[in-house]
Amino acid sequence: MKRIFIWSMNGPENAEKAILPFIIANAAFVHEDVEVYICLVSNGVWLAKKGVAEHVKCCKWALKELMDKFLEQGGKLLVCSPCLDERDIKEEELIEQATVTGAVTTLELAAEADVDVAF
Repeated sequence: MKRIFIWSMNGPENAEKAILPFIIANAAFVHEDVEVYICLVSNGVWLAKKGVAEHVKCCKWALKELMDKFLEQGGKLLVCSPCLDERDIKEEELIEQATVTGAVTTLELAAEADVDVAF
């Protein structure tokens, strides 16, 4: 199985850069037997907060639709624990499909990836 790991550092303040990782991640599912991770770090963690994705739009793209499609296809959404703490976001404020992770787990998953991309 091929693993694709995407780092996403932009939040709702930069809609275009916040949406791009989800466009790329959804495109990855055209291949069979692929495992796709998006790891939200820095301001990107805001995207996993309930109610935020619904308001992020750029050009013809809506983040909520892209995020839902990503998750429906089996994508895994990781959220940086220290980044949440820095922004006083509690785990219970996140969407159900978000998985809070620390640096060690995140780096292990990224190190095992066939493709590693950052936005």
